[in-house]
Amino acid sequence: MTQRAVELLSNYIKLDTTNPPGNEYLAAEFFARILETHGVPFKTYQSKPGRASIRAVIQGSGQKKPLIMLHHMDVVPANGDEWSFDPFGGEIIHGFICGRGALDTKSLGIIQLLALLEIKKRGIKLHRDLIFLATADEESGGDCGVEYLLREYPDDFQADLVLNEGGYLVKDISSNSLVAMISPGEKGPCWLKLSRKGMTGHGSTPHSQNCLEKMTRAVNRLLNYEVPLKLTPIAAEYFKKLARSWDLLKPYADDGREDTLLKLLADNGLLSMPQISAMLRNTISLNMLKSGDRVNVIPSSAEALIDTRLLPGQDLQKWLHFIKTQLADDEIQVETVLGNEGNASDMYTESYNLIEKALLDHYPGAVVAPYLMTGTTDSRFFREKNMLAYGLCPVEVPPDDMKSIHGIDEKLSIDSLIKGIEVYTDIIRRLCA
Repeated sequence: MTQRAVELLSNYIKLDTTNPPGNEYLAAEFFARILETHGVPFKTYQSKPGRASIRAVIQGSGQKKPLIMLHHMDVVPANGDEWSFDPFGGEIIHGFICGRGALDTKSLGIIQLLALLEIKKRGIKLHRDLIFLATADEESGGDCGVEYLLREYPDDFQADLVLNEGGYLVKDISSNSLVAMISPGEKGPCWLKLSRKGMTGHGSTPHSQNCLEKMTRAVNRLLNYEVPLKLTPIAAEYFKKLARSWDLLKPYADDGREDTLLKLLADNGLLSMPQISAMLRNTISLNMLKSGDRVNVIPSSAEALIDTRLLPGQDLQKWLHFIKTQLADDEIQVETVLGNEGNASDMYTESYNLIEKALLDHYPGAVVAPYLMTGTTDSRFFREKNMLAYGLCPVEVPPDDMKSIHGIDEKLSIDSLIKGIEVYTDIIRRLCA
């Protein structure tokens, strides 16, 4: 099993599915060859040339609606000059499988594939269909992937439960115990393009209508606003679970009050940690600013691109009104590039409890906690269709390696991969058999 799993993930990483352009057909063909060899029926879907997704199924009795194991085949770009190894080499270095997608989410795809094949090999009787779904275009919003599939082929993707990316196992920064995360919800992406025009001129004679200066002042007003903290139900439960091993959170464990938790996090400097801060507020990140092409010419236009993320329960239109009010410049045009509200699934379900029990059985002494994804996944599309969706990838990842997701030197240890396959297969068996 070990050699096969390592070879599969290595070969998967070697397929360059950087989005854009995606070229996910390479990965769909990779899976198709494996599925065909093992006699698992599959179907491929092409939203645009080169943009393919693939669905495979092991049929169950139909007592329950299907379970979908979901991951995306595309990856974000990687600049090889910044990496210490080839991002698409799939190399094995010091016990790690290395390359873009090793964590996000090609390892999950191999774990799901091998769980599917193992269940078929064992001849386990299933009370529901088990669907393997590998999709295109997650990293650019899903228009050529899950959004397309649910729009054009809704009958192929009806399910009671979707298991997707989102929950890893990491060491607790306070107690050094293992925290196993299940993600029932995520923040909503609201990507905005701000545009402003102004009067051009010679750089030697500045005037008051410089659009770039006006844009930067407006954006600074937005960035300098301290967005208020808000405790969502998922975050509240997350910190309650952590309080069992974090002595500093004991007062919150005792009274369960939001103001107690926020004071404890602030007093202990934890709100300065980006990951914790992002779990507790809507966020604003200025990531692109464009204007001008010569240093001695006052530009005629300026453009800024900002990535904002909304907590579940926040109204998108009210957020957009806040953005415009804070910019305080009627000449700035605000265009929504991508706009979704955050969403979440019920975490008090039989399926969640089964997953939690399985994780505790495999990792005795671990803290199993719900986690609010601060990034965006394809789970949101299924939740919008009233399907239960959880994020789960039961591999142990060192905290420093978590930074490699969308960063540099992405890698996963062989031991974590093999353990993850074992755990994931057992979870699927419990949910389907």
